Amino acid sequence: MKKINLIEIPVNVDKKAFLNAVNARKPIGITVYGEIVPGAAESLPPNPYIYVGTPASLMPSALAPATPLAKILGDNYEVKDEGDKISIYAGRAWQELLSANEPFALYLDTTADGIAEFNDKALEEMLWYSCEFGLNYREVADHLEASCDGLILCVENERPYSFNGAVFVDDIEQARKEAKKFLTETIKKRLDEGKIDRDTLSDDEEEALNFFGLA
Repeated sequence: MKKINLIEIPVNVDKKAFLNAVNARKPIGITVYGEIVPGAAESLPPNPYIYVGTPASLMPSALAPATPLAKILGDNYEVKDEGDKISIYAGRAWQELLSANEPFALYLDTTADGIAEFNDKALEEMLWYSCEFGLNYREVADHLEASCDGLILCVENERPYSFNGAVFVDDIEQARKEAKKFLTETIKKRLDEGKIDRDTLSDDEEEALNFFGLA
């Protein structure tokens, strides 16, 4: 998978399009590729986003002063005028990154919580069965990241180490096949090596073996 660490690079968007979106005072999404997509969070198409929301106003009003361009997307973003482009640095906006991508990513991965779930029912079902034999989200995620095309969008610090990311796959059917193959082969190997004793299986373990075609 391709990995984009927002600590290391800003995202550039077309200046005219950005200012038009800001002045419209309507919800938008900004993708990691610098595209501005109109719409509220619940109506946005699936994409890796660095920002989802309604920008502040560059113009003062009776109720509020103008917001400087640098903070137009919020305190955790740095926005700069770079001529015909607007540069957006989102390296400190990790919480916003997770919130923006939760509806669209296959899974979220954080130093604090790890991987809590897959945003795909078929993969969740596989994990429900494979956990009977001690397999977990991390093992499956590592395999998917090594074997599938997609994107890891993250904010990753080295010192002290922290990681907050959202993972997208290009082909969910491929991801399902890779996960099923990995889990089936791993469980079969443990059976062959005697690490799983067929004579002492619980009903749930028997059901899990049936699911993976290993009964």
